[in-house]
Amino acid sequence: MATWPYEETPLTEQQKQVYRYLLYQAMLDIRMLCQSRGSETWNPFEWRRQYRRSRIAGAIADWLHNLAQYSISDFRGFNTEAFWQEYDGICRRFKQFGPLGFHYYRRRYEEHMARLGAA
Repeated sequence: MATWPYEETPLTEQQKQVYRYLLYQAMLDIRMLCQSRGSETWNPFEWRRQYRRSRIAGAIADWLHNLAQYSISDFRGFNTEAFWQEYDGICRRFKQFGPLGFHYYRRRYEEHMARLGAA
């Protein structure tokens, strides 16, 4: 278990590429979660649904805002164990994450690494 202060995890160029890809995928997810696809409504059920979706989008943004910072500094100071520990915390809070959820970022990461032949 990673504890603060975190030690930097050396990353390969493929790993850096996949973390940046993950960040891109998350931005697409946030966009989809925050944009209501229907016309303007006064329906309280739709408001409640959109509120729940915005909480998920906020959790993704909270989790990944540091990844964006690390990305622009070529991942200096980045610790993979701490990164995935934070993700595990989100999985416990939101059923939409994790192996059974739509936002299963660990699988996206592993699949993209496998496509690059760097698994």
